[in-house]
Amino acid sequence: MKKGIVLVANLKSQLHSENLIYSIRKSACSLPIRLIHFGGEPVNSKYILDEVEFLTVDDFSEEAKAFVNNLKSVLTDCPMGYLYRFLAWFSDWDEFIYSDNDIVALMNWERLFEFTEGFDLVHADKEYTTIGIYNYLQPQKVEEIFGKDSLKSAITAGHMLVKKKSKMINDMNAAVNWFNQNPEIPIKHDQALIHIAALLGDWKQLNLCKPPHNWLSTWSGDYKNSLDLIQALQGCEERTSAPTEKVTISHLHYSGRGRLGCEPIDELIFSNQTNSNRKWLLFKIHCADLFHITYIKEQIKRVKRYINRKMATNK
Repeated sequence: MKKGIVLVANLKSQLHSENLIYSIRKSACSLPIRLIHFGGEPVNSKYILDEVEFLTVDDFSEEAKAFVNNLKSVLTDCPMGYLYRFLAWFSDWDEFIYSDNDIVALMNWERLFEFTEGFDLVHADKEYTTIGIYNYLQPQKVEEIFGKDSLKSAITAGHMLVKKKSKMINDMNAAVNWFNQNPEIPIKHDQALIHIAALLGDWKQLNLCKPPHNWLSTWSGDYKNSLDLIQALQGCEERTSAPTEKVTISHLHYSGRGRLGCEPIDELIFSNQTNSNRKWLLFKIHCADLFHITYIKEQIKRVKRYINRKMATNK
């Protein structure tokens, strides 16, 4: 079985991509890594380029490009570069892990492939607890169509292990048709489309954060600081009724936030930096936060997303 890790990055995301790859290798993971160019200025980090096979969209088939363009026709909230993760379905790997850049590996990801027997998709997140509010404008309609437990199979698209099947491409194309037929229900981003494809295609999923495995939440927002994370790993924190024999976490995902570095738990995102580089980065980040520059930029992004969504709805 051919397998590896797929990333999508450019110069803008290089800082986090470097740290991600550093954390993967420090976890003793030797899986091959392919980095697909997001668009814009490409990565130029020698460390990254020495560790990955660098690809662009032109390294993939015309069928793969047409598939991504079909996705883009309904995923109007996603820049095209975000959709290049789907090119991994057209690679020669049988199984792959896709990871966003704002992630830190906390274990050897080779272990995740031990769970693929009998499953199409393996992930570790607590997206199922959000009741669909980050995927759907009308989540209740999803339950009406697919059943009352359908929202509990939600996926965080930023980190997932896929056992590749050609049927999955057909299911995702069917999800595009579903989006066209039900434009008022989903938020127009890739995470919602993957979930709909999984529901339409009856993908066999394993979420390691659910029983019987009960792995820890992989979202950084669930931890106050590094101490909180370490104590959770020891099974001695308030999230569990009693200490457990073995507690596991695969990664930490810094999603749903603006510029990282202002909160105590953000320390791990700078693990690969020297002391002097880390201090300089934190100085710039904290200045931007203190003078509300980060907040203003995030509000501008939100307004742009709202306008684009309205424009797409009115077409």
